[in-house]
Amino acid sequence: MAGGMHLETFGLIIGGIGLFLLGMNLMTEGLKAMAGEKLKDILRRFTGGVYSAILSGAVITGVIQSSSAATFMTIGFVSAGLLSFSQSLGVIIGANIGSTSTGWIVSVIGFQINMSMLALPLIGGGVLLRLISKNKWGPQGSAVTGFGLLFLGIDVLQNGMSGFTAFFDLSRLQGESWWWLPLLIGIGFLMTVVMQSSSAAVVTTLTALHTGAVDFNQAALLVIGQNVGTTVKAFLASIGGTTAARRTAAGHILFNLITGLLAVVLLPVLVSFVMLVSEVFSLTDEAVQLAVFHTVFNLLGVVFILMIYPYFKIMVKRLIPERKTETYLGYLDESVAELGPVAVEALRRTLRRMMRDCAAVTSSALNTSPVTFEGNRVLNQVETELVEMQKFLTKVSLNEPSASSEAYEARVSLVHAMDHTDRWVKALREGETYQKALKEGQTEKFVYELQKICSRWIKASETAYTEEEKEEYGRKDPFGGDHQLVSYTEAQASKIAGMRKETRREVLAGSVKDELTVDDGIRAVQTVQWIDRLAYHMWRAAFHTQNTVDSKEKKDQSL
Repeated sequence: MAGGMHLETFGLIIGGIGLFLLGMNLMTEGLKAMAGEKLKDILRRFTGGVYSAILSGAVITGVIQSSSAATFMTIGFVSAGLLSFSQSLGVIIGANIGSTSTGWIVSVIGFQINMSMLALPLIGGGVLLRLISKNKWGPQGSAVTGFGLLFLGIDVLQNGMSGFTAFFDLSRLQGESWWWLPLLIGIGFLMTVVMQSSSAAVVTTLTALHTGAVDFNQAALLVIGQNVGTTVKAFLASIGGTTAARRTAAGHILFNLITGLLAVVLLPVLVSFVMLVSEVFSLTDEAVQLAVFHTVFNLLGVVFILMIYPYFKIMVKRLIPERKTETYLGYLDESVAELGPVAVEALRRTLRRMMRDCAAVTSSALNTSPVTFEGNRVLNQVETELVEMQKFLTKVSLNEPSASSEAYEARVSLVHAMDHTDRWVKALREGETYQKALKEGQTEKFVYELQKICSRWIKASETAYTEEEKEEYGRKDPFGGDHQLVSYTEAQASKIAGMRKETRREVLAGSVKDELTVDDGIRAVQTVQWIDRLAYHMWRAAFHTQNTVDSKEKKDQSL
């Protein structure tokens, strides 16, 4: 009989945690989808300095209710070059503050109402919203359903925790013995690792405290361990990742370890402070007091890190030195693919880095045709990695199938840009065929006009940012500082196309008048057409990788 009761209790606890995790996942995904492409603008607008970055991290984590999601999102933004390393650290620090919001929601709202009465209507309403609205209100339906499942999970968890003390006595894990302190921290750490969610672990602890399964001091140590436990997920996610991803993860790990150490060392002081605050504000519920403790020690960690912030940055950079990479794809990791708008921006900037190098190869080929050994290496790399970029874009589309029309147009533009870059590379490989004609009078003016495009591109890349910005924004748009680059390239390409039409008639007529041989005339025309193709593909690739272009204009001009 007792064994059956134990089994039922464990079943309720595990089932409650499972429902809570399912609810958190649905709610987070729904809220992320609702925020969608606005998140990129929010982060870019409000992460100018470290304080605004911290505020952004706290707000975004509070909105999507997942510090892990906020961390991975930040890694993606850094990889795409949308945030600097300094800003990413601020967002990560703020995410820790935002993660305390779950405890407040559960302790202030969850334990004060009949959760099953609230949960079931929310679940039913959310599912109905998804079914009747198809894709239009799908994210909202997911968020509402997740919120309902979250409360249902807490209700089931409460029922399980009420019988927990009957067969598991935690009263021995206290007193003057030293071993119970690291043991409880370790249990909290393992809870986060096993559940893969610090929010779920904290809610389990809050529920245990609310039902009397643990006392306040035990719950406080469990929460400290759970806060540190989030570092495992960040560490695993960064393995094999970019330097930006590993630095962001290292900053997250160091911050949580330092915060946890401070909380343990100052535990008696922090508990006394929480009790004082509780007395002043008449907070009698221990679950609410634990939410206060969770917030206070995270704020303490933020204050301490801000005091040593310059040294903290240096420490992280020395732990994870910059990795010299010769691949264009070094910043397209899994964390980026999960975020549609960020992935599109990362692909756009990666394409522009390819285009910058192809412009240099083009300039060299016009001077020293055929393409040099180094030029061929670049072209081979571009061709190979364009294929991988196409696969990456396919993965992005699979991760976010119901994208907005604006996001859809942005992806279509990337496909056009990849196609024009590929055809540009293939045209460059034909350069050896036109080597002799490039040095003849009929083609000199075309070479000169195309060289002007290449020179503009190379100059724009060299002056895009300062040395300090290069360190912070190693993945920036190489042409970001030249806002007239596309219009200039278009004007030059149009000029070359007009010259080609006139020259073709003149050269072919000259070959008949014995001014040059027919063979030389045809070769000159073909060389001019080749230069015209290079200019055209450069223009179209640049056009389709603009940062902001009207969607309708792109659709009308997607040649």
